[in-house]
Amino acid sequence: MNGPCPDATLRVFVISALPAVRAGLRALVGEAGDLQIAGEAPAMDALSAPGVLDPVDVVVVDPASTQDSSDLARLDGAGRRAGLVILGPIPNDERLATDLGGRAWAYVPRETSGDQLIAAIRAVASGLVTLDPILAAHLLARPGSGNAISPADGGESELTGREQEVLGLVAEGLANKVIARRLGISEHTVKFHVAAVLAKLGAGSRTEAARIGAQRGLVAL
Repeated sequence: MNGPCPDATLRVFVISALPAVRAGLRALVGEAGDLQIAGEAPAMDALSAPGVLDPVDVVVVDPASTQDSSDLARLDGAGRRAGLVILGPIPNDERLATDLGGRAWAYVPRETSGDQLIAAIRAVASGLVTLDPILAAHLLARPGSGNAISPADGGESELTGREQEVLGLVAEGLANKVIARRLGISEHTVKFHVAAVLAKLGAGSRTEAARIGAQRGLVAL
């Protein structure tokens, strides 16, 4: 791993295809006094540019930015020494241990709390591998046991089980605060999921997302 900054501040690079998610991650990282945002990008491709990860200790990757664990191999080369925090679940995650061999990494749910995310970043920066218990059990499960639901046309990103839950509650007309209480997660996390659902369905609004979801059989109106 890269050593910490002289002032012991850890430098974090954020990757997400969704501007709202990047903003949320920036806010979370900014709340920790020992972390700072070193950069952000909408896709893994940005990491191929020379020197992008030279000053970075940990990269946080949102699942909307990666198709499966093989995409994470793009951190090889100049970014090989940077740790990795993956917000799961992602497809083909049973390959994570193989694809990320020799690297410090963490695999935590997208709905993880801010405190848990910060703890994962710090652990990875210390050279550790950190797994959420539920996702760790999933890594040991046989491929195909699946917790993701494919859109009807099969040509777009999958909705995770949690995203489908959020979509169903959005279709009921519930506000983020109510959805957060119903699912036992933070309102901040609900915003992440809503942004991901809209992006994956190609919807411009919550109403449109509900309509598309109903057309694809993902929700009942």
